[in-house]
Amino acid sequence: MSNVKKRQYVFLSNWEGQDLKCACLFYNPLCENHKKCEEIELTLSPYEDLESCMRERRYVRGKGGSIKQK
Repeated sequence: MSNVKKRQYVFLSNWEGQDLKCACLFYNPLCENHKKCEEIELTLSPYEDLESCMRERRYVRGKGGSIKQK
């Protein structure tokens, strides 16, 4: 599972106070006001939570690679 690379995304975000109003990918903006948006960098590790669960030994990997709860 550690072979899966972390992915980095850059979003353009539009905020109204503390509420997120809009979020578009940097290279594909959807709204017309994207020049006023704030840039956010996000790093995604898809299996990070799964690895912590496996360390707790609540889950066992079965035949064929399936994950089962003890």
